[in-house]
Amino acid sequence: MISPEPRAARPPLAAPSPDRGARAPRRPHPTLAPSRPQLLSHVLPLLLAPIALAGHPDLPGIHRQPDIGLFWDNLLTLRLAGGHKQNAILSPFNPQDTPLLSAGLEWFASRLPIDGHGFTFFVSADERRYLNPVEVSPDTPGIRGERTVLSQASYKWYGRTWVPSVSFTHLHAEQAFDATEIASDPGSIRAVGDSLILAPTLRHRFPAILYVEASFPVNRQLFRAPVSSHWEYGPKALVGLAYATNSAVELSFQDIHRPFDTRRQTDPLGIPLNDTLLATHDLRYEASWRHTWNQPHRFQTTLRAFHVTRADNGAGYSDYTRLGGALAARFDAGKWSVRSQARWSTYDFALQIISVFEPIPRTRVETDVEARVEYRWTQRLRTYGEYFHERQDSNVAADRYRSHTALAGVEIDF
Repeated sequence: MISPEPRAARPPLAAPSPDRGARAPRRPHPTLAPSRPQLLSHVLPLLLAPIALAGHPDLPGIHRQPDIGLFWDNLLTLRLAGGHKQNAILSPFNPQDTPLLSAGLEWFASRLPIDGHGFTFFVSADERRYLNPVEVSPDTPGIRGERTVLSQASYKWYGRTWVPSVSFTHLHAEQAFDATEIASDPGSIRAVGDSLILAPTLRHRFPAILYVEASFPVNRQLFRAPVSSHWEYGPKALVGLAYATNSAVELSFQDIHRPFDTRRQTDPLGIPLNDTLLATHDLRYEASWRHTWNQPHRFQTTLRAFHVTRADNGAGYSDYTRLGGALAARFDAGKWSVRSQARWSTYDFALQIISVFEPIPRTRVETDVEARVEYRWTQRLRTYGEYFHERQDSNVAADRYRSHTALAGVEIDF
């Protein structure tokens, strides 16, 4: 599943610093004027009298018993959109188009880590209703839409050099997506499932720009039949260089194990074997470069490249090598904001072939492009347009499809 990307949090406002006023020129005093100590002895009681009557002073920004609400910032966004989707179920043989309506919300809350403890909560929900129900087969009721719900809670301790954190994520999805990662047959499927992800992380910051990070994410994928549920876990190591504000280069490595609950191993031709359970093992290498090109952070790009090798615990029918990359960009100019992202990857399978009559190794190339343009009318109201393109090319006919989605809508912040 592809998890939606959360909206970036609003940066906390910096506390203004008190200005130091210039000293007024001293006026000459007459000879009978009191001396400075005598003057202070007369004036100070008058200045301190109101304070003494009121009790202890509360200086601006300093609270003896701070209100916990002062540490939190939150934002609620509601959105409503309409559009059109081509090939709604990503079918290679029977593409069906439909107009759609979309409604959703996002809620983001964060605690300012003024004492080192930072909390973040995020919820995003989207419902898409197809105005023309999409039929998968004559014997199956028409599909009337898609639904995704993402929620995440995280905690981070901002230490001097060590920064431990932990996050818990839940994703519920009812949608069509490519099944290569979780099924043996080529092509896309319509699935309903939940992901539960626990990710403890420990980062160490060196005195210079270098930092290292270790984590061990555990993911439980729960799917309705016929898709098999499974576990996904493994250690991840990362090293990074934060060479400028909001700019960094990172290298990471992850060892991923994925044992399935009911999916069976197969022979070299893909025939399931009785009394077996499949498990796969991935080695993933990734490099990323995030750079902010001008200040104050109006244009930022992120470039990623990765390499994955997969091996199963059976005859190797699920083995493949995957290579890919992604480029994302964001530009803010006054009331206008533009975001875009392009992803590309290739699969080269070790044993899977087109057919027994054409024993050519199966290959696949997938490309995704998305773009968003928004205009902010007021601080809380904006309109936007979005476009998504999904394309998959393969030498297996059941593994090819194209899909386009266009949306236009309005968002309101509370």
